[in-house]
Amino acid sequence: MKKVCLLAVCFVFLFQAVAFAETKIGVFDAKKVMQDCLYGKDVRAKLDAKFGARGEQLKKEREALEKLKVQIESKAFDEKTMQDKIVEIRRRSRDWTEDFQVYQKSIQRDQNQLGKPVLQKLEKVVMEFCTANKFSIAFDKNTPGLAFIADGLDISADIIKELDKMKKSGK
Repeated sequence: MKKVCLLAVCFVFLFQAVAFAETKIGVFDAKKVMQDCLYGKDVRAKLDAKFGARGEQLKKEREALEKLKVQIESKAFDEKTMQDKIVEIRRRSRDWTEDFQVYQKSIQRDQNQLGKPVLQKLEKVVMEFCTANKFSIAFDKNTPGLAFIADGLDISADIIKELDKMKKSGK
């Protein structure tokens, strides 16, 4: 009976070693891939062209609010003017916050709309790359639960190259 149990344990370890030898795991950073590939750069350029001027305008308004806040804190005004400035900064801050939220939502909406086809291409490229290179599993590096990734497993650069090839070929 002991020999049978020992033999069974040996077979289990033997088969586990074979199974692990055939498993090839890859990890990629989807965020980095999206930022660094040509498709992602096109999306970024379109977003910058559409929202860049508005972003600069909001930044200048924020800086003006900060200057006004510093003036109020330094008590550079008489009491009547001080109260008017406090009311003004509250109003302008509220308006800026509302404008900024609308701006962020617009960027997010357009980013999702422009990024959706790129994500579909990314998914296709990852599947083709992993199949061609005999990867058993590929994880996004930002997936919750991945606590450690050994050097050499990151295939992000390879995925970027494949996406760039796809872009250059006009697909």
